Amino acid sequence: MNQKLVALVCFFSFALFYGITSRADLQLTDEAAVFASAISLSEQGDLSIDELRWLNDSINLGRAGRDGRLYAKYFPGNILGAAAVYRLTQSPSDQPFVWHVPAEVNPEMGAVKLASSNRGARFALALNALFGALAMTFLLLFLLRHFDWKTAVVTVLFVGIGTDWWYQSRGFLSEVGAGALLVASLYFADCQKSHASGLALGFSLLFRPTNLIALPIWLKSAWEKKSIWSVWGILLGGLGLALFNWIRFASPFDFGYGEATFLFHMRDGLYGILLSPGRSVFLYSPILTLAVPGAWFFHKKEKRLTLVALWTVASYILMAAAWQNWDGGWSWGSRLLTPILPLLGFLSAPAIDSAWGRRGDSAVVLILALLGLGIQLVALAANPLDTLVNAVVHGGVDYNETVNSIPNSWLALQLQSLKDWQFCRLDSYTLRLWFGNCAN
Repeated sequence: MNQKLVALVCFFSFALFYGITSRADLQLTDEAAVFASAISLSEQGDLSIDELRWLNDSINLGRAGRDGRLYAKYFPGNILGAAAVYRLTQSPSDQPFVWHVPAEVNPEMGAVKLASSNRGARFALALNALFGALAMTFLLLFLLRHFDWKTAVVTVLFVGIGTDWWYQSRGFLSEVGAGALLVASLYFADCQKSHASGLALGFSLLFRPTNLIALPIWLKSAWEKKSIWSVWGILLGGLGLALFNWIRFASPFDFGYGEATFLFHMRDGLYGILLSPGRSVFLYSPILTLAVPGAWFFHKKEKRLTLVALWTVASYILMAAAWQNWDGGWSWGSRLLTPILPLLGFLSAPAIDSAWGRRGDSAVVLILALLGLGIQLVALAANPLDTLVNAVVHGGVDYNETVNSIPNSWLALQLQSLKDWQFCRLDSYTLRLWFGNCAN
């Protein structure tokens, strides 16, 4: 079967699926700041977000640059991508896009105009549908190099719709782009295409500079092919990031994050992102528990590749656990581990492959996949952020309980909130628009 054709089918299928189920809206203040930067770049030719100064007074979105204007502290990947999508899809005769500011953020702001074209804004806010589909496409191609069609397709399907990757691909945070380019870099390295691997890794730095910890991915192919000069792709990404910082804050090393830092008090962080009821990657993406035995199986076959993948996964876990806000803020699921979800999917494939023909093992795989799909459907049924706000801000539930307790975990609260479910609570702009008489 023609792999290029299969890759195109995979990409467009997931892009359509993620696009239709995309939130295509702003839920987090982080998203609002990134989106405002993208629209400013597209409509005005700069990166300032002065229209959000009122928000920055209470929530740290960034700070003033050398010209006195307000700039967001976030990375350029989604800003540049959303600006390009908005420019291509905006309509001059369209109604404006307004952000309905949540009352808990500012009860007096109401609706704030952020873009001239609602159509362009909605497409731009669905940017991660493209990155999510790109990741699943490279994951499929990567798997086909080591497994048969059946295992590759089933693994991609389980990862694509049965893990937190689906939820994150419906949103507007930068981790999805970082993850897509990370798995692309590993695929190209496995193909001995060190220049492409370096370029993909370099571009991934524009979404998450911490992706630099995946340098061994590129180094593996560069060393084997004796093409150390392929480092130019990584340097290009680093220079792009430095230029972005210079434009905003007159320093290539100033990301605008101020005092936010790594604390290296990792016990709580490790427990939280791996085992807690509110943030565990294995709770929100059960099928990825198979990465543990899968890595052992694959190590017997491809020792060096397994070690490179494990290095990246372990480094990301330790880095996320050491970050002062290891829980990822008020974002559903295992946000900070999103970039390594496709890699964990790859490491799960050997366990899925070994389960064929074994009724008990196949049943376990299927149960894990269905549990993951069910959790993703629970998140799609209603905006999880509304659930958290209602519980913590208005319901008296302590935020720490939503992370560490089972009865008040975010997932449990979300399930409870669906008792009085209505279609217009669906967490998808397009589905509400197509099938419901809903105010958007």
